[in-house]
Amino acid sequence: MTAQPGTDLHDTTIEAPAAPRFVVGRYLARVAALEPDGLAHASVTQPLIAPSEDDLRAVYGPAWDARPELRQATEAFSFIGGLPGELVELEVSWSLPRPGRKRARRTPPPIVRLTRVVEPAPERVAPPCPVFGACGGCQLQQMVYPAQLAWKTERVRELLRGVGFAQPPVRPAIGCEPPWNYRNHMRFSVDRDGRVGLTARNTHRLIPLTNCPIAEPHINTALATLAQQPQPQPQALVRYGVATAQMLLQPAPQPQTRMRLEAAGLNICDETMEEELGGARFRIRPSSFFQTNTAQANTMARLALAELPSGPDITLVDAYCGVGVFARLMAARAGRVLAIEESASAVRDARWNLRETPQVEIVQAKVEDDLPQRAERIDGLIIDPPRAGCQRPVLDALAARRPLVVVYISCDPTTLARDLAYLCLTTGAYRLRSVQPLDMFPQTAHIENIATLDAVALDAAAPDAGMEAQA
Repeated sequence: MTAQPGTDLHDTTIEAPAAPRFVVGRYLARVAALEPDGLAHASVTQPLIAPSEDDLRAVYGPAWDARPELRQATEAFSFIGGLPGELVELEVSWSLPRPGRKRARRTPPPIVRLTRVVEPAPERVAPPCPVFGACGGCQLQQMVYPAQLAWKTERVRELLRGVGFAQPPVRPAIGCEPPWNYRNHMRFSVDRDGRVGLTARNTHRLIPLTNCPIAEPHINTALATLAQQPQPQPQALVRYGVATAQMLLQPAPQPQTRMRLEAAGLNICDETMEEELGGARFRIRPSSFFQTNTAQANTMARLALAELPSGPDITLVDAYCGVGVFARLMAARAGRVLAIEESASAVRDARWNLRETPQVEIVQAKVEDDLPQRAERIDGLIIDPPRAGCQRPVLDALAARRPLVVVYISCDPTTLARDLAYLCLTTGAYRLRSVQPLDMFPQTAHIENIATLDAVALDAAAPDAGMEAQA
């Protein structure tokens, strides 16, 4: 450093340049397909700025020389925002170990960011969200909505073909109109400064927000209000009743925040709120499971109930009943309904929601424990398990008992395909009548499905069980 006149070198502080935190490369790549999670998978066609061997050795340490698959991973990348066939430019950032710290046992995956679309696909539209791709909550905003529905329909067909259904009876996915502002339940993160927003994909970094394009408009009003002053960590949960105009927040808002929310026209409830579905009203707690898309949930209920037998001598089952939504709606169609649920909190709400339906028996138990030991005749059953699907005792109980109709509602088409294959192809206990994809979560890769199965008589030979012609 050259001293300026009048400068005392002993009083001058020279700061060392900060160590780089990332190794960065830029590539042209061709998108081959969308992965099941909605990420685009692209193969590199031309490196624009490629990290050196030493750069990547600094990222991965000794593993770079010992694991050839790490080199192959620099030839293809997955990211949010691409469409099949597109030529895109990507920025890829590998995180370097922090100086002076022990190297982590697992090197985090690189952060891949779409910087430019060189050759766009015909299905491309401009994503309306300014943080699309960084947030990670949505994966398909860049795809025109009819193409989203077609992609989801074909994905369900492919999964069923993959487990052995030659001609899976999958109907075209039912869309949500409009495919925006549909979520009635949002869980926002709160950082150490009290800012509210969503977490950036693959990081702990908060993206402050005052609006989310898939959130119900009244939730966005609440979000903008919460953003006006620091909120307590770690989260802010907001639910809104589309039919009742009631709102529930957790944690409960402070008096000043509550006044601002009410001044914005919001009806804030304490501890519980109510929502309507299928013409019935239900009580909901912050921890209760309730469908996040009210319009599509009404469609789901109508379609599922229409598949079940009805009559005064009919016995129906609502397995994994939650707060008792299907059981409440089944009560008008059957002489007896069994509602099975493990969660004590959900059962408390179910007892309140079903207080005027004496034909419904609520059973607090695991479905895999209760259903196999049931001796009475079951004419129809709605089963809506967690994302992991049904446990084997549940499937074996269905195959042994063979209710006439099983309506299987699933939020994960992979586990649905697995379970349908067991019921229809492995055991031959059922024929698959139809699978109806329902777009409960537009702009994302998630797919809800309603599968209807008809029991095969125990003495009937069914070599073609489950092989119905494609609808």
